[in-house]
Amino acid sequence: MPRKARKKSNLCINHVILRGVNQQIIFEDEYDYQQFIDILRYYKDEKKCSFNLYAYCLMDNHVHLLLEYTTVSLDEIMKRIEIKFVRWYNKRYRRIGHLFQERYKSEPVEDMEYLKIVFRYIHQNPLNAGIEKVPGAYPWSSYHDYANQDDSFIDIKRISDLFQNYEECMTYLHTLSDKMCMELQSFGIYGISDEDAMEIIQKKTDCKSPADFQRLGLLKRNQYLKELKDSGISVRQLSRLTGISRGAINAAINQS
Repeated sequence: MPRKARKKSNLCINHVILRGVNQQIIFEDEYDYQQFIDILRYYKDEKKCSFNLYAYCLMDNHVHLLLEYTTVSLDEIMKRIEIKFVRWYNKRYRRIGHLFQERYKSEPVEDMEYLKIVFRYIHQNPLNAGIEKVPGAYPWSSYHDYANQDDSFIDIKRISDLFQNYEECMTYLHTLSDKMCMELQSFGIYGISDEDAMEIIQKKTDCKSPADFQRLGLLKRNQYLKELKDSGISVRQLSRLTGISRGAINAAINQS
């Protein structure tokens, strides 16, 4: 079945979401986050992809980007970014195969009002996820570029010009909003936090990352999956934190 063509923005501006396969964690530590940012910087160079980046937020298992493409298509930009990061990530964690789930998701931005809405929505993602109490506390987003008026990486002028002044822009970023943009499929509320679940996984298996877990032998892996499920970690959460598909986890749990 042919792929459905993406909707193109008349402004050439898109909100993009890139997520880990099986919703697994794709950023294990600060070095992983920084590497992805370095790759964004590398391809922003006009000799490579020449795109404008208006906002980003790197969550543990997905990425939000707000960008404007110019001479290079959005598909080509995302392809280059994904390939470069996956090659680096697989080498670092001694793994092979896909890291990102299917094609990236995207929505076109067609007017300045919606551009502002997406801009705020991306920066409030950590707040909505409950990992910060006020906008700006989370380190892995472009919030700080706007707060510091730093245009050395993020192209802040296009969006800053939508406001009368700096204070109005920052007030807008701090104003809570229930306006939703394109988002990942909801996977429900887990009984325990990801942080607590990862601590359980590390204590019971000595695996420090999804890549470590995926290198386990089949028998040991399935034994661990049963034990972790009995510890109160849901199947969906196990899938996110280990990179093992829900079907494989259910099969392991149901084995006699």
